[in-house]
Amino acid sequence: MTNNPQEDIHKLVQAQFGPVASAYTISVGHANRDALEIVVNLAQPLVTDRALDIATGAGHTAMALAPHVAEVIAYDLTSQMLEETAQNAAKRNLTNLVTKQGTAESLPFPDNTFDIVTVRVAPHHFASIKSAVLEMGRVVKPGGRVVVVDTTVPEDDTLDQEINYIEKLRDPSHVRNYRSSEWVSMLQEAGLKIFYNEVDYYTEQGQMNFANWTGRMRTPPAAVTELTELFRNASPELVQALEIKLEGDEIFFSLPKVTIGSTK
Repeated sequence: MTNNPQEDIHKLVQAQFGPVASAYTISVGHANRDALEIVVNLAQPLVTDRALDIATGAGHTAMALAPHVAEVIAYDLTSQMLEETAQNAAKRNLTNLVTKQGTAESLPFPDNTFDIVTVRVAPHHFASIKSAVLEMGRVVKPGGRVVVVDTTVPEDDTLDQEINYIEKLRDPSHVRNYRSSEWVSMLQEAGLKIFYNEVDYYTEQGQMNFANWTGRMRTPPAAVTELTELFRNASPELVQALEIKLEGDEIFFSLPKVTIGSTK
């Protein structure tokens, strides 16, 4: 660890996601076509638009936008993820997709550069969420759209703490799932106006499978054991919030997700 907490989180994210980049290409939740279509529709793309997809991961959102815009930059902290994105884009002959490495908290682009900025299922890893949101507001053009999708938590202190504890136990690079109200405040502080705000569930062609969820992140056995106990002994409130279902040895659940469309 260093004396720079933000840099420590960046290194932790790279360590967590570099080795598992290929798993995110085949993750049915991240590749969910219906969910990607919602993002594209909220982005309102034009063929002349320039788009930025922050924390692109395996590039699913960037690739969904590419056919509708002039150029999309797939931007990520982790080099292995960008290599995965480049390979995926090449397979689809998406010649207008460019990859670039960097942090969400310091975007290497001038003010008012992009017509569209997207970030999907990633901000819970950002070392400084307020800096990242301010950067989104800075690089989008007046009239441009910023679309955010991420796992979220209910407006309840106990459930907030329990769900974030579960997430961090599964993935040490997890920082925080933010409430919908927190997102609205942060986006407004960045000079953005909200035109769409919906909380539903992040799913993987149905409910999430606990074993797949922990396996994708290579969660250590001791943490998997603790997580199993937390799910099997969850309070009625947590069972309802995560839609937990126990079927023999298997655990199924859903993660609350927020989708916000905003404009500058």
